[in-house]
Amino acid sequence: MVNVYLFIELLRAANPTEIVDTLKGVELANCKFANVVVLSEQKIVAQLNCNSYDNASQAILEKISPVEGIVQTNIVAAVRPVHR
Repeated sequence: MVNVYLFIELLRAANPTEIVDTLKGVELANCKFANVVVLSEQKIVAQLNCNSYDNASQAILEKISPVEGIVQTNIVAAVRPVHR
């Protein structure tokens, strides 16, 4: 399991609420959004939980970044949780 924290920047003309709804509906193999929140008119933050780094890369590059209205997707952190 890997948790990926994303900072997503939007086009000025994009509707952030619509983008969040679109992202929540995107079919992601071996990944799911734990949280997607509108930070401001042009910024969204999200936590994506995936089975592996490969699944995360594929989800971000092939499914999330191409969503219309998204200008840039930044990975803030990729964390492999440690259970003790």
